Amino acid sequence: MKFHTNYIFLLQAFLFFAGSLTTYGQVEFPGAPRGITSHLKAANVIYTLSPPDPLEIDAIRESSRDNFSKAFPFGIIRQVNLSPEAHGSWNYEGDIRVWRVHVISPGAYSLGVIFKQYALQPGVKLFVYDPGQNRVKGAFTSGNNKVSGVLPVGHIPGQEVVIEMQVPLAISDYGTLELESISHAFLDISHRSGPPNCAGEFNCSQACMIDVNCVEGDDWWMVKPSVVRLLINKTISEYCTGVLVNNTAYDGTPYILTAQHCIGTDSHAEGTVVQFNYESAECFGEDGPLNMSVSGAELIAVGDSIDFSLVKLSLEPPASYKVYYAGWDRSDIPATPSTTIHHPMGDVKKISFDEDIPSVPEKQSDVPNGTSWKGFHYFSYWWIKRWDIGTTEGGSSGGPLFNAGGRVIGNLVGGRATCGDSIGYDAETDRVIYNQAFNYDDYFARFGMAWDYEEEKGNELAQWLDPLNSGASALGGYNPTSVEPLQAVAEKRFQVFPNPASRFFSIASKDPTSTDASYVILNISGALLRSGVLDHEGRATIDSGSFPPGMYLISVSEKGYREHHKLIVTGQ
Repeated sequence: MKFHTNYIFLLQAFLFFAGSLTTYGQVEFPGAPRGITSHLKAANVIYTLSPPDPLEIDAIRESSRDNFSKAFPFGIIRQVNLSPEAHGSWNYEGDIRVWRVHVISPGAYSLGVIFKQYALQPGVKLFVYDPGQNRVKGAFTSGNNKVSGVLPVGHIPGQEVVIEMQVPLAISDYGTLELESISHAFLDISHRSGPPNCAGEFNCSQACMIDVNCVEGDDWWMVKPSVVRLLINKTISEYCTGVLVNNTAYDGTPYILTAQHCIGTDSHAEGTVVQFNYESAECFGEDGPLNMSVSGAELIAVGDSIDFSLVKLSLEPPASYKVYYAGWDRSDIPATPSTTIHHPMGDVKKISFDEDIPSVPEKQSDVPNGTSWKGFHYFSYWWIKRWDIGTTEGGSSGGPLFNAGGRVIGNLVGGRATCGDSIGYDAETDRVIYNQAFNYDDYFARFGMAWDYEEEKGNELAQWLDPLNSGASALGGYNPTSVEPLQAVAEKRFQVFPNPASRFFSIASKDPTSTDASYVILNISGALLRSGVLDHEGRATIDSGSFPPGMYLISVSEKGYREHHKLIVTGQ
């Protein structure tokens, strides 16, 4: 019993890992809306808001114009508080009851919706679409119910959106539904450099941006799925960038790292839509897919003097998303050039490179004095003095800074970097050449600073990203759909190999002088299968012939130090 108590935490982590291999339900479920039909009376269905206050929009533009933050505000939140009991129209159509409300917000370039009380009964379906059904989101079902009751739905182009709920006649109570607010995207010409009327859409980012699927991004094919676009609904709507990060349990817990000024409160996290794999399939190709998203998250850790935020998604991304959990490195001394992958202006995924090693500001005057920077420690940043390829802009905030090994070392806070004017053309690379004079001074919150930040308040990253308390200073990435053998953390003192194992496997110390190390092996039920000690060379060879095929947890201890490994046994 004492042994089981000591290892219950490890077993829970191990079971979580095993459970993450199961398939989660899709965020959107099968089904199709009935659409707007001629028999509906417009007066019963349509809900028209008054035009937004232009002074409110001008104020948002003005505040963002002088702001060094690289979040991209593109919409205002308009309260509506609509419910099936008091608004819209109910109709009987065959074997279902259908409720619809047609919301119009004049002048919007796109609309998003935020349900504040969302708790549908099994069998009920909800859809959000434009009147022509060119863009349909849903079906949303009871599978989208969350503890918070909040369901944000991403934007649909245009100033009109239809919400439709289908209730089978056999179901008397559909549950609870209230449309609290509408996100109204406005035209923000002070930031746009793409086609007219850009507001966080395809091809809106600056001309010097490089698509992640251009040749420059070839070496980043494995890491790029970890980067996500964030649509965050606060008092305004804005785009930021985040990164899905791995933890030492390799259990697929869906943690997203971004900036505190992007997601700083519980309500910000609950109202966030996380978009995966929004990228052009080819270099400067067509628009990317918008059918892979997760709505809602839980705020886990946040900095106030260090601009970082860690949230946990409301569910694991489905296997069909083919995500990647990025590794990280919390070292204080950078050793390699750096790269960022991001969603500038909410556009498809872009990549930027700095061929120099990032610096750390030495004094307050090394960082800008924009309002977003007040209260943040100047020494908490990695300082990119100039990008050599690409740049960042509004919407890039929160984006990861990777070292040459593809591990996260920071998240974007903001800066001055922007595209310069075109000054030539390179025929060899088929690239326009831009003036680099403007492309300077970006700042990333250092991952290592956030690692043990305000540990006494529980705001540090360490307790979440190192649940095994391994003390690892760096961690590799994790592909949950990979069939490759599990890889041990590079900094661990011991190795377990081969992994997977068919019959015999070994535990070996990287230091051959170790003589007092011991090991224990647990099965998935937590039962102790075997224990022993390593020999004078720090090795042990175990016959796993009696172990049923499956996963096992191995713990190796030496002089108060302990580390953990997962082992797959395939059988003979």
